[in-house]
Amino acid sequence: MTFKPSIKTERERAQEVIDDSIEAISVLDGAIKCGFLKDPHSLIAQTWIKEYNSDIENAKMFLENNKDIK
Repeated sequence: MTFKPSIKTERERAQEVIDDSIEAISVLDGAIKCGFLKDPHSLIAQTWIKEYNSDIENAKMFLENNKDIK
């Protein structure tokens, strides 16, 4: 038997993804702006930021598509 989480639970998880991703972007952006990272590491961090932004967009899309369910 497979357990499927409720939409409410999935919405809560999506919001957590958004919150965690925003925090991660903030930390990475701060490290890049400080300039103490080596250039290759800065580029890697920028790639991670893009990935977190993508996660945010996907989570927002899920929330938007399921906004009638609280």
